[in-house]
Amino acid sequence: MHFKQKLVAFMVALLMAINLSGQTAANPGGPVTLQSAATAGKVEYTFNGTGASSGDSIRLKVKKAPSAGSEPITVTVPPGSVLRSSSAGAQSMVVGSVHGIDLGGGRIRPASQIYLSGDAPVTVILTAFCSEFEKDNPSSYTTFSLEKPDPMLSCIMRESQNLPLAARQAAVWIYTDRVSYSHMSEKFPVEPGEFSAGEAVVGRCRATVQ
Repeated sequence: MHFKQKLVAFMVALLMAINLSGQTAANPGGPVTLQSAATAGKVEYTFNGTGASSGDSIRLKVKKAPSAGSEPITVTVPPGSVLRSSSAGAQSMVVGSVHGIDLGGGRIRPASQIYLSGDAPVTVILTAFCSEFEKDNPSSYTTFSLEKPDPMLSCIMRESQNLPLAARQAAVWIYTDRVSYSHMSEKFPVEPGEFSAGEAVVGRCRATVQ
């Protein structure tokens, strides 16, 4: 290769590297957890119940904090994240996943992550499950504080993601409260097969996490 051809090739490679660097700087890091984004002062949020005990039971309103800067932020809420109830009589919750963006009127746009670009808050519906069997279901007025994921609950949420909601809820209560089928079925509509599926999930997670 002649010197001039080598120089052209070098300049092209240099320009490509600069362009790639600029793209990387414009989208640094990738998704971050809600917990870490809040700790870093990048987001502000509130949690409320929806009135449901299992499934689409949590409404999260989140927005970029004034100190977050102009770059967009993509936020996740890890499975097993604990939402501590503000009411002594209402159950705390465990997050299964982000279901989607709340469009109002019962409509949800599916999404597994939360993209924050401007200053406006985004309202998100989370799939979540009650974690204190003897307490009341949270109402739409119940608020929550966010705690770090519990390793066992994280495993239970991952392992049960393809099970019916009743089986997932049973698995949570089997772990958190050691509730029997007869006692659970007095308060919560669960079939024997769903309860057994929840038990199996808890057993697998205890074998791997604890």
